Amino acid sequence: MALFRKLRNQLNERKRYKRRLARLGQCGDFEIREIDGVRVARGNGLNLGYIFDGDGIIIVEEIFKNEEYNFDIGEPAVVIDTGMNIGLASLYFASRDDVECVYGFEPFKPTFEQAMFNFKINEKITAKIHPHNYGLGDRDKELTLEYYSKAPGRMSTVKSIDEIRHSTKYATKTETVQIRNTAESIRPIIERHRDKKIVVKCDTEGAEKEIFESLDSEGILKNIDMLLLEYHFSYDVPLEDILRRNGFAFFRQRTVTLETGDFGIIRAVRK
Repeated sequence: MALFRKLRNQLNERKRYKRRLARLGQCGDFEIREIDGVRVARGNGLNLGYIFDGDGIIIVEEIFKNEEYNFDIGEPAVVIDTGMNIGLASLYFASRDDVECVYGFEPFKPTFEQAMFNFKINEKITAKIHPHNYGLGDRDKELTLEYYSKAPGRMSTVKSIDEIRHSTKYATKTETVQIRNTAESIRPIIERHRDKKIVVKCDTEGAEKEIFESLDSEGILKNIDMLLLEYHFSYDVPLEDILRRNGFAFFRQRTVTLETGDFGIIRAVRK
C-alpha cells in the first residue's frame, strides 16, 4: 500500500509538472535546467527558480504573459517592491534599463530564501536589488503566523490562513515575521533618490490598507509617482479615497470575488 501511494504521488507530481510546463510555454520561450538541485526556467534573459512550486507559475503569467508590471514613465525610476515573494517581479524590474534599482520587502523567511536563490542565479542584474526580510505595516511589530508552503504568494500578515487558503490538503507550519512601520522604511529610499521617479508595486494580501494609511498619514504618497497595486478583501474603497486625496489618477479592475471579499488591480499615476 505504501509503495502504491508513493507511485501515485510520483505520477500526480509528473502530471502537475507537465501542466505547469504547458502554462509556462504560453509566457515565452523558456529552457528548463537544474541549478543546485532546483528546477530553473531560463527565458526573457532571466533564470527563474521555484516557479514549479506553490503558485510560482501564476506569478510568471502575471509578469510575462499578462505584463501586469509593464510601465513607461519616461525617466529613470526606482521601484519599491512590497510583497517581494520569490523575487520574480524584482528580477523583472531590475532587468529593465529604465530602472536604476529595486527595494524589495518580504516578511516570510522561507519565501525570502527562495528569492535570494533567484537573485544569486541572476548575478548580472541583482546588484540593483536591495532585499529586506521584513514586511511593511502600520507599526513595528513581531507576528507569529501560519505558513502554507504550497501557496507562498497568498500568505498574509493581516488575515488568518483559514481566510486565505483554498485547500486544507497540505499541512502548515509556524513562522515568526517582522513588520516595520511603512513610512519609516520608505522615507529614506525616497530621500536617497530625490532625482528619480518612484514606482511602488504592492501585492501584500491585505496589508496594503495599513501600508497606504501609513504613507498617507506621513505625507509620503506625495513623493510617489506611480502605483502598481493589487488590493484584497474589498480594500479598494479606502485605498481609492487615499489616492484621491493625494492627487492620483487611477483605474480599478475588479478581477475575482472570493469568500474573503473582492480583490483586483489598481493602477495609479500622479496627475
